[in-house]
Amino acid sequence: MVSTVNDPSVIIESPVLKDDGVTTPTILVADDDVVSLESLSELLSLSGFSVIMAQSGDQAWRLFSEKAPNLVITDILMPGLDGIGLLKLIREADDIIPVVIITGFGEMEAAINALRLGAYDFLLKPINTEILVSTVQKGLEHYRLKLLEREYTHRLEIQVENRTKELAKTNEFLKGILESSRGVSIVVTDLDRKVIFWNSGAQNIFGYDENEMTGQSIVRLYPPSLNEDSVQNTLREALESKSGSAQKIIKQISKDKKEITLSLAISPMLDRKGRLQAVVGLGQDVTEQYRLHQQLLESYTRIRKIQGASIFALAKLAEARDGETGGHLGRIRDYCAVLCKSLRKRPIYRRLLTEEFVEDLVQCSVLHDIGKIVISDEILFKPGKYGTEEMEIMRQHTLLGGKALYEAAKETGESQSYLTVGADVAYYHHEHWDGSGYPFGLRENEIPLSARIVALCDVYDALRSKRRYKDGFSHEESLRIIEQDRGKHFDPEIVDAFLDSQDEFRRVGDLTSNDTVTEKSESTQPHPIS
Repeated sequence: MVSTVNDPSVIIESPVLKDDGVTTPTILVADDDVVSLESLSELLSLSGFSVIMAQSGDQAWRLFSEKAPNLVITDILMPGLDGIGLLKLIREADDIIPVVIITGFGEMEAAINALRLGAYDFLLKPINTEILVSTVQKGLEHYRLKLLEREYTHRLEIQVENRTKELAKTNEFLKGILESSRGVSIVVTDLDRKVIFWNSGAQNIFGYDENEMTGQSIVRLYPPSLNEDSVQNTLREALESKSGSAQKIIKQISKDKKEITLSLAISPMLDRKGRLQAVVGLGQDVTEQYRLHQQLLESYTRIRKIQGASIFALAKLAEARDGETGGHLGRIRDYCAVLCKSLRKRPIYRRLLTEEFVEDLVQCSVLHDIGKIVISDEILFKPGKYGTEEMEIMRQHTLLGGKALYEAAKETGESQSYLTVGADVAYYHHEHWDGSGYPFGLRENEIPLSARIVALCDVYDALRSKRRYKDGFSHEESLRIIEQDRGKHFDPEIVDAFLDSQDEFRRVGDLTSNDTVTEKSESTQPHPIS
């Protein structure tokens, strides 16, 4: 190891990355978990890299400024300055240093956001050594090529300005450097999209040699499905960007008709008056990486579907136990989705209602009465009015359901998950905004947002649904009852969002408003608000 977490002052100065590979690249690694940090640093050191360790985002930013590493690896979740914040600072300071994000499976959305913000790649925990080393090597190669691109552009500007023999020799030297880059395609096209430079890297990737492509249209590489306007838009982005380049993932066709996924950086070549003369494209074949990323995203989507189906099946067991039929659970999910969409338009809740939170809430809303599965038949199916003690027993379903889901959430090892959202809903969906609810008598924002949302959806569905002791209320009557309880039973903001989206509620309710339900209501009131 070249450094210790507790004494960063002993870190060896970062050497400058050179083309001949003689000097050792320096990697800055940031993670607040000391064990993970030292383990990752050990793997990198054993693979021949010089390592700088930082135990926080703030320390990493200081060391980045002092030591100028060649590549940064950072955990996405850290106290204080997190991985995303560190990425933004690095991108403001240097737009080519590769930043690799370390993320857990449940943080995929944040990882994808990091890629949008300029991260080079991300690694999933637990980290595979081969993938780690491969990602670092490719990141360093990416960095080297970016440096080459910067140098190349600079030298071309000098050539246009001075037009001397010496610069002509320099241009030949640069051509030799570009030709030596066999893993990256470097292609220059004129304003008619004709190829005027084609390096060995392009030949390796596409199969065409220089003679076959020089003077030919670059459109030859475009598959029929590619929108040429999107390439032109990328060029316009490069012209308008401060960095002078724009990057995109693009599909291309090789000589043997195979589809290639290319990570393409496009840069304009301008004369000293700012006029466009040619276009430089640097491409890397990321077909396999893209395929693996797509598989990962498909697996994530499939797992979420299985997860949702499992949750719904569990809730249906409780529903069957309670004697309820008629699509109540499906409607609850639909109502929650509608209400969350309306709430996200309100500044007070926009930050809280992330896509992941809404997805978890919609899935887990069906678990609100899961605790009833352990209520005795004697209580659950008793005809007539509950006594005081029986009502207290019935109300225990909130505690029983909430506790069961929290215990399940603890087994995942995550402080926040879809199960914690479900537990909040089960525990608190009978709490009232004014503190008159149960089981804890919470009031206002003491009640989790998830439970406040489900509470309104549950009551609306109970009002609209037909019970054996009542007919279903109309949408208008249900609306009136909920408006009367604004600020009493319900969060006023949530009621207002409900009113804004009432047409969608009506549509969902009208589909099954006449369903027959045989459940035993907890309420003895004319409408089932408990």
